[in-house]
This record gives sequence, C-alpha cells and structure tokens, in this order.
Amino acid sequence: MDSTNNSITKRIGALLLCAAIFFANSNKVFSVNDDFFKSDEIDDSIQRELVIFHSMANLNLIPHTSAYVSEAQILNSVYEGLFSYNAASLEPDNALAKDFRISRDKLRWTFTIREGAKSSSGQEINAQTIKESWLNLIANKSAYYSSLLDVIKGAREYRLEGGKREDVAIYASGLKLSVELIKPTSHFNKILCHHAFAAVPEDSSASGAYFIESATPFKVLLKKNPNYWNAEQTRIPSVAIHFTDDTDAQAHAFNTGAADWIDGAGELKKILDKKAIQLSAEFGTEYLFFKNDSPIWSRADFRNAILTAIPWKQLRDGSMFPAETLVCPSAGYTSPEGLNYTDVEEAKMMLSAAKQNAGIDSEKVELIFAIPDTEYLSNRAELLRGALEEIGVELKTVKIPLQFYLTSISKTKADLFLYTWVGDFSDPLAFLELFRGDSSMNDSHWKNEEFDKLLDQAAFTNDSKEHNDLLAKAEDILLASAEVIPISHPVTCNVIDLNCVGGWVSNAMDIHPFKALYFKKPQFQFKNIAKK
Repeated sequence: MDSTNNSITKRIGALLLCAAIFFANSNKVFSVNDDFFKSDEIDDSIQRELVIFHSMANLNLIPHTSAYVSEAQILNSVYEGLFSYNAASLEPDNALAKDFRISRDKLRWTFTIREGAKSSSGQEINAQTIKESWLNLIANKSAYYSSLLDVIKGAREYRLEGGKREDVAIYASGLKLSVELIKPTSHFNKILCHHAFAAVPEDSSASGAYFIESATPFKVLLKKNPNYWNAEQTRIPSVAIHFTDDTDAQAHAFNTGAADWIDGAGELKKILDKKAIQLSAEFGTEYLFFKNDSPIWSRADFRNAILTAIPWKQLRDGSMFPAETLVCPSAGYTSPEGLNYTDVEEAKMMLSAAKQNAGIDSEKVELIFAIPDTEYLSNRAELLRGALEEIGVELKTVKIPLQFYLTSISKTKADLFLYTWVGDFSDPLAFLELFRGDSSMNDSHWKNEEFDKLLDQAAFTNDSKEHNDLLAKAEDILLASAEVIPISHPVTCNVIDLNCVGGWVSNAMDIHPFKALYFKKPQFQFKNIAKK
C-alpha cells in the first residue's frame, strides 16, 4: 500500500536514471567492497527467521514483468544482477559483477562476472546467463522496464520488432560481458540495480541471496540461498512475509513480538512502541493522468479546460506535501510553474471552444475515471464530479478492486487514472521517462516529439545543470499539455524496532535489501535510576 494508506499500491519506479556522473579516468576498474555486510554487532547465535507483515497485494513474482514495490522487496532478494542497491545509500554495489571497465569513449562497458557464481539450483551463472536474461527481457512484450535498455545498440529495434536478437550489442565470453551503447550513459550501472535486469537462469532458479520456498496470496516464505556468492555474509536464515489488510492483526503481531516489521503500517495509534515507527519522505508523486485513446481526451484543449475547473486546494486537502508538478523536488532541479489555477467561468469558455474546434455540439461531454475501490478515492471522485459538472463535463467512475487496479489500466476503457510513482534516485528522469513516446512504461499513450528530444539530450549530457535545465523544459511541455494532475508527494511508514534489527535504513525508495538485515542484541538504556 501507499505510505499514506490513502492511495493505490505503489509502483516501484525503477527508472534508475540519476544525474550523470563524469568519470575522470574512463579506464578505471571499479570493485566491490566485500566487507559491506560485516558488522561488529552481528551475533550469529541469535539470527532467526525475519517476520514481516504487509497489506494484501496481487503479487507478480516474475522478475521481468513485476512492477510494484511489494514485489520489489522480495525480488531484489531472490534475483540479483551485476549490481544491487546499497542498503544505506542506494548507490550501486557490485553484485555478480566483480568489477567493470568503461572505455575511453564511454561507449563500451565490460563486466567481469564473479567466478563460481551459482543459482539456488546449482546452475552456473556466467556472462551468457546475463546476456540471455537481458535479451529475454527485451523480447518480452509484458516487460515494463525493457525500454531502459534502449541505450544498448540494437535493443530498441529488437524490442519494437524491427530488429534481430543477434544484432543487440551484448557480447558474452566465459566470465566477460561487454555491451556497446548508442551514446555515453553514465547512469548505466544504476539502471542495472533493478531486479528486472537480474540474472535469470534457464530454470528460473534464484540468483540472489534468497529463494522462494513457498508462495500463497497470504504468505511468501523465503529461504537463504546456500549457493549465493555472498552467502557467508547473509545473516537472516529465512524471511516470512504475511499479507493481510487487518490492521488490528498487524499491530497485535508487532506488539506481541510475533512480527519484526510492518511494511507500510496502517493505523499507527495501535502500535505501542512509538519509537518503532519509521516515517520518511519519499521520492514520489501521487497524480492523475489521461489515457490518450479517446478522440476527446487525447486533445490538450479539452484537458486544459478540466485542469482549469479543478478545485486544487480541496483536491490536495489533507496531503502532508501537496504537489503542483509531476517531478518530486530534488537538489539542483528548478521546477517549472506548477498547476494551481482555478477559474470555473474560464473553464466553461475553454471547454466551449474545444468542443467547437472538435465539431462537437452536445451539451455535455463524458469523462470516465477509473479508481481503486476505496473511500479515499471515492471522495476525490465526488469532488471532481461536482466541479466538472459546473462546466458541462459528466464524470463517471469505474471502481476496480485495489489489488488489481494497476494491472488493469492497460485493458480498462477509461479516460482518467491514478498513479503513485516512486523514483529510485533523485533525478527528474525517474518521472518524465513515463511519458516518453515509445517507452515500455508509457501507459498514458501520450506522445510529444519535442518532449522526447529533450529527454534524449538530457540523458546523454555530462553537465548536471544542462541535464536539469533540459528536463525542466520537458516537464513544462508535459504540464502545459494538461496530461497530468499532480496531487501530493507521499511519505513512507514502516514499523520496525531498530534496536533489535540492524542493516535497515530509511531511504527515498523504501527498499530494504533482506541480505543486509540481521538481528542484534537490544541495547537497553535505563534512565532515572538512582545511583547508590
């Protein structure tokens, strides 16, 4: 669930696109720090099963087609690629890649795979394993993140059925993997942290620290993978994830010690140990977007009439961090002018002009809003219904069960949808890539050539200011087209006693690698005790 417990299940914006990094020495070899997981606090004698409670979710545990945060927590531990998220900084740590090298012209990346790496079934993991995994991802029409590999020569053509598998510039020989890029792409290793780009052996066995022992709609049990390359430093022997929407059961389990962690807690007042509540700002945005399949709502003039009629203050009422733009504010990025203007009479005139331009003479136009079946969204829909009725727009709602909402968007016949998107790193590309014309992540079907051109220019520049300026121009085009309706920036909420669990760090992605976690002996502090 979203950390506000008011919105839909979060999509893990695995757009791992961050500010470009210029490598002063392009031939430098980058190696992993294998001491990352070591800690003087760890006592192997107290390690046991980690028990997590999570709200109900419609899980997809196939790494190539998974897209949600509830799945990412699991899949990041089951499947691992060349790099993985650093538990504290979320920067790339070498995983299956022992080291890597970037050519002088920045167009070739060469990786050395760890010798002796095996999957949970004992299959050897080598460069060919990675190559086949990536090619299978690109070829999968249901793979949400496949377009992020378009930076590789031939990948886009193969993804869009115009190219051949053998023409994708990924080369494998033993433990050496090499790729040729279209242009310098300094964020490439950050992209590869995501589980979509992990090693998926032919038998789909686990390449990460854990494997799935069993999975039902109500419980997923993970067991430590003894063949994992860093199994010695993986401390937790098993992880049990229970799924329930019963907040009383969640709180009772934590209060009695039956649960170690509530991932996305609902009613915090039921938690006895308030110090265990971990609140953190999240690099994300809750927003509405138009699907551009309708002859009416694919037009910017109709959409702009809607945005001018929206009572923005009321729509964002109750939000801790109201959002006027799509991109969550980040250092070095100057947001374009936001959306906050309301004028009902002007909206009426705008809609009248739009209908005239489109040759529509009906008194009202229909707008279908698909919403998760929750009280929060029903109330928001009623607010919009009343506002739009004043200008001659009839808002109809289609209610979809919460756990199926996001997976239903592509096949639902509606004009307006809700997203809560979380970017993986503090970079505007993490949001704007959702609206690139040929992106595999573009559920809106919105297209704009100038917007796409600006994103391309921003992705390949090594100047951070130029990068951000280009993206600000792109976002301005998106906002001016009235394609999105920003509402708020979310806050993450977890309940976990960090006095007992180590390796868990709040971060903007709300991703916490299980391989980094361990139990520690509580450090009790007795205060106000009279000294003898």
